[in-house]
Amino acid sequence: MKRIFLFLALSLLTISVAFSQANKKLVVMVTRANWCPPCRANEGKINNELIPAYSTSKDVAVVINDITNKKSKAKSKPVLQSAGVYEISQKEQATGSIAIINLANGKIVNRMHVVYDTERIKKAIADALAGI
Repeated sequence: MKRIFLFLALSLLTISVAFSQANKKLVVMVTRANWCPPCRANEGKINNELIPAYSTSKDVAVVINDITNKKSKAKSKPVLQSAGVYEISQKEQATGSIAIINLANGKIVNRMHVVYDTERIKKAIADALAGI
């Protein structure tokens, strides 16, 4: 019974993510791992500032590419697929990095490090949106 509930919950989450990702212009993909010191040090900034800043955006989605281990990669896969960046995520394996991806052409328009302050990251996202 727990497995059925878990499957249904994950299915609904994947569907809702896919629906919410529709018509986005940019995806901000944060590649992280538990064993990465800068990732751990900046996790609060990403979770408490960056993700909430774009949670209601019609143009930008923020997704996490967790490459800690096989289990975390498998957990990230449906979200990355729904966002349309799974293939790109397979090439972006540097932890502590942020890639801003133009969904119209599938190209990375900017790369930065998670240690950058939130305002610098937001400016890069705004610049990428302006360039579309």
